[in-house]
Amino acid sequence: MSLADDQTTIRSLVGRLPDPATDPATTALVVIDLQLLDADADGEHGIRARERGMWDELEAYFTRCAQVVVPAVARVADALRAAGGTIAWIRCEAQEPDASDTRRRFRAFDIIVPPGDPQAALLDGLPVAPEDLVLGKTTASPFWSTDLAEQLRARGIQTVLVAGVVTSGCVESTIRDACDLDFEVVLIEDGCADRRPEAHADAIRRLDGNFAIAWSAQETLARLSPTPMESA
Repeated sequence: MSLADDQTTIRSLVGRLPDPATDPATTALVVIDLQLLDADADGEHGIRARERGMWDELEAYFTRCAQVVVPAVARVADALRAAGGTIAWIRCEAQEPDASDTRRRFRAFDIIVPPGDPQAALLDGLPVAPEDLVLGKTTASPFWSTDLAEQLRARGIQTVLVAGVVTSGCVESTIRDACDLDFEVVLIEDGCADRRPEAHADAIRRLDGNFAIAWSAQETLARLSPTPMESA
């Protein structure tokens, strides 16, 4: 049985999550790891891909980040902020000067980013505003190494829109934790990317209706808007 067939069987058996509430005042956009390190062709992982002869395999990932993900995330961030919502930019970055707070998995994968390291820089084109949350994490899900949950609850957040990279990794971990923490969760499909298209598609199938509801950026904007939006 394929993964798609398996997910269809499970959803038929136990049902799907309902669509989440979309009041901007109680909604936050949580953006995962859209930073120089891992989502920019000129970052550490892009350089490593070229050095190791893996560029042909990974070029499409970096292209999607630049041409699809960043514009989609920027549109949602601008609209949600203007409507009174919360924006949280999450990046791989330790808090201790020597990065000694980096957790085991990140250490094993050499994801060691001291505070202020250039690799922590958020991607060009992301509309970061002074009132936004910017948090550094040392775990796949920010809920284990930041106070994101506490900050969201303090703002009365009920619904979390999740975007970023990679879909089957830190994005998926974030979505699963957010759901189990009792937030309603939206996965912005075109606001995410994975190093292999099939990994992205498989993650969407695992998560949609199960831990989150998958919408495009356009559908997300339409749900947040009090009036129907024109197609882009």
